[in-house]
Amino acid sequence: MKRGRGGGILTGGTGDVSPQFLSFRATQSAADTTTTTTQAIPTQRLPDQGKAQVMEVLKIFFIGTNLPTIASATETQDQISVFLSTTSFGTTNTTFQESRVFAGFINSQRGAFTAAGTYAMTQTPYPHVIDTSDGAGHGVLIATDNIFAQVQSVGTGATNVADLKLLYRWKNVSLQEYIGIVQSQQ
Repeated sequence: MKRGRGGGILTGGTGDVSPQFLSFRATQSAADTTTTTTQAIPTQRLPDQGKAQVMEVLKIFFIGTNLPTIASATETQDQISVFLSTTSFGTTNTTFQESRVFAGFINSQRGAFTAAGTYAMTQTPYPHVIDTSDGAGHGVLIATDNIFAQVQSVGTGATNVADLKLLYRWKNVSLQEYIGIVQSQQ
């Protein structure tokens, strides 16, 4: 990993060309109960000539609990949602429209058991990968000390789990930009 004063356009001046993984698990507190968990992120508070280092998230890998087999004669819908954000929403459901949510994933199925057999929507294959870059190698900037993962579910009858991996690197930003990012993410 090259770290020099020149840095580079793609690496935001840090010279960090070797992304790292941050892995964590979010588990519901009880079956079908909205739960938000906290993951501390590595902190790099090494300002250099008016700069601060922030996390730049490039990709998110997600594996979650499988939805249950449809076993009801009436039409049912099962759903698991996971939202990553820079603030805690506790047990209050958040949505993808919330500005502090930077990634979300929903896995759902609808179906019923009939004499002819079970029918349902196909589940999303795992692992699911979310590319948070702009296509030119620049990712989402996170300037908080924690990332929050909220797991929501409906109709599963289970305590659901989300295993997450974030591919990230460090980026230097001006102190003014750092303050702006922190204020918008709280």
